[in-house]
Amino acid sequence: MATLDGEGLGLHKPQDMMMSPWAVSVQRYNDESREDDDLPLTAFDIDYQNLSLLLREAATLYHPQCAKPKLYPTIVQPYIPVPVTTPVVPVLRSVAEYDTWAVPLRRRKHNILPLSAVSMAGGHQKSTEALLWTGIRPAVLVGIEPRLHVLGKDGFTVRTLEFAVPLDHDTCRQKEELKLHAELVDSYSTTTPADALSSSPISRQKPFILYLCGGPGDGNPSDRVPELNKFCIQRGYQVLYVHYRGTGQSPLFFDSTAEAKVLDMSDQDKANYLAKFRQDNIVRDLEAIRLCLNKHLSLTTKEQEIKWTLIGQSFGGWVATTYLSFLPSSLEAVYISAGMPPLGRTAREVYEKTYAHIVKRNEDYFNEYFPEDQEHVRTIVGHLVDKAPLQKGVAGMDGGQQPFRGYELYGDKGERSGCYLTYQTFMTLGRTFGSAPVVSSRDDDEEEEKQSLSLQAGGSSVGAPLSTITIKPSKSSLASSVPEATSTPKTPAAAYKRLHNLITHLVADLNSSSSSQQGTISPATLSLYTSLESFALHRRPLYALLHEAIYCSSTCPQTSQPSNWAATDVALSHPSGAFDWLSSSSCSLAPQSTTAGKKVYYFTGETLHPTPTLSHLGGSALGPFLGAAELLAKKSDWASLYSLASLQENNMNTREKGVRVRAVAYREDMYVDLELSKQAADKIGGCELLVCPFREWGHGSLKEVGKTGVVLGWLFDGV
Repeated sequence: MATLDGEGLGLHKPQDMMMSPWAVSVQRYNDESREDDDLPLTAFDIDYQNLSLLLREAATLYHPQCAKPKLYPTIVQPYIPVPVTTPVVPVLRSVAEYDTWAVPLRRRKHNILPLSAVSMAGGHQKSTEALLWTGIRPAVLVGIEPRLHVLGKDGFTVRTLEFAVPLDHDTCRQKEELKLHAELVDSYSTTTPADALSSSPISRQKPFILYLCGGPGDGNPSDRVPELNKFCIQRGYQVLYVHYRGTGQSPLFFDSTAEAKVLDMSDQDKANYLAKFRQDNIVRDLEAIRLCLNKHLSLTTKEQEIKWTLIGQSFGGWVATTYLSFLPSSLEAVYISAGMPPLGRTAREVYEKTYAHIVKRNEDYFNEYFPEDQEHVRTIVGHLVDKAPLQKGVAGMDGGQQPFRGYELYGDKGERSGCYLTYQTFMTLGRTFGSAPVVSSRDDDEEEEKQSLSLQAGGSSVGAPLSTITIKPSKSSLASSVPEATSTPKTPAAAYKRLHNLITHLVADLNSSSSSQQGTISPATLSLYTSLESFALHRRPLYALLHEAIYCSSTCPQTSQPSNWAATDVALSHPSGAFDWLSSSSCSLAPQSTTAGKKVYYFTGETLHPTPTLSHLGGSALGPFLGAAELLAKKSDWASLYSLASLQENNMNTREKGVRVRAVAYREDMYVDLELSKQAADKIGGCELLVCPFREWGHGSLKEVGKTGVVLGWLFDGV
């Protein structure tokens, strides 16, 4: 192995490097397709100290068994020589994994192509992060067809697009592809789909809005929020809805074409495979689509290049922030509703905030509205533990099967889903509480704030106070559809009513004296439960498998920790003991003492828990992946999801570096905590965080009729 000691390099002082930084540049080379593949992978400047760190890290990644080099380094030494003895070895990872690596100095004489260095501020971490986000190639457009979505007398012209992207964007040799389904809404139309397509081709003149839905694991249909389409079209945009990899109408990660291969994998291979479906690779897919559209629309100048305007709802805000971190030059603006990611926070810290909201909702439900239901819940849990039908068992994470009690559930067409109503799945029904406002009497000191719209300007320097402005909304500044903020609701929210209705039916079934009923739960009530159970993991298993993984990132040391079923750990440590029902660690029957005394039971919220809860909720779709789920919970070597340095440097007043970022947060959002949202906004340069003044509005307001236009107005126009 050759070393970088100054002997093999010579001295050079580039005219654009008067400050004498180390300049390191690398370039892709491919013998088979030189013209297409001799593309710059990256080029960056780093100082001497960080170069030493970079090369030392690279030395641990060198794999001499790789036959053909793909990356070649060109090292330009400063005018004043500094002795360095670190081997010149791969800058990234091995060809076996990513197919992007550098070679020892002794091979520099082969196929070296010059590449001018491009200065990028930042240290070792930022430089290596930049390397990992280069070389994304355009997706392949494999299909396009028109269709018409009719909404009353109006219709939207919708084009269905199909793209092909690699499973792993970092590996050039990777032949495995994923198909992505997308829908482009670009105009109103009352013509036939064929006429709409022929008369109005995809326009490069209309700017693109990329709508990023929640999740992880949800589909992204273009007709879910018609008011959003109208708002964007009226402002001259076209809106692209992409179904993320492995979700919605994109082929599922275990669909028929890949199912046999995936199901035959070991648990570790399944975990490695699933790790490729997080928001970092979602962003790479979206960037590949952007590059494809640039090529497809024959853009010829830099000014014509497509730049996304992102609208991120919930988890879509996570995706948008990852995009902003690593590929800001691809973006025109970023707008986020109820989706500021908890930058620099661990999964446990997030769930500590989440459970504070969950406890408030449970207190409201049982203390303010339905106090009798606590006794009813004890009755239902007792029946499900001791008297429900005995099931032979489902595969656990250890591969074994343990008997349990519960009711098997069926799909809309009577098919077996593999899901069950057990005492654990029943107690997860609090997920729907997020749409219910918290009783405001507990926060009388915030009464004045209810009538105001707060704006926080993020990106303050370290140690500086947040810049917060409180603006009183007026009739002229807010749409007429915005209701006045109200005091404590006199009637329970719809989510509470639905749960109370189910509990009433369950208790009625169990108390029935009918000979046919005999103290069991009727099929009609089981159907009612199925309609209320909102996780739907049998249709979107990625939601369960990656839900805690979206908080894990090598961005900083604390977030590199494994998630370790953080939601369960936080719940079991709650001083009330109201979540102790989660303590069952296997599919064995819970002890009969569960029904004794006056035990308090609280429902959980948007939290996922290990087997048996996970297996009973997810059924046959999740069963083969329970072992992988456990490995993902223990995984600590996650890729970085954010660059805090890049986010802090965002400056919307500098067009080369800045992207407009504006977000709306909600006071009592059970899913995305307001305080964590404020802290995240402060880490993003130029970010404006608008706090919704209306307590009744919540996490899904962007998607609710009568609220969509108001929220979008705040995002696009500010206050």
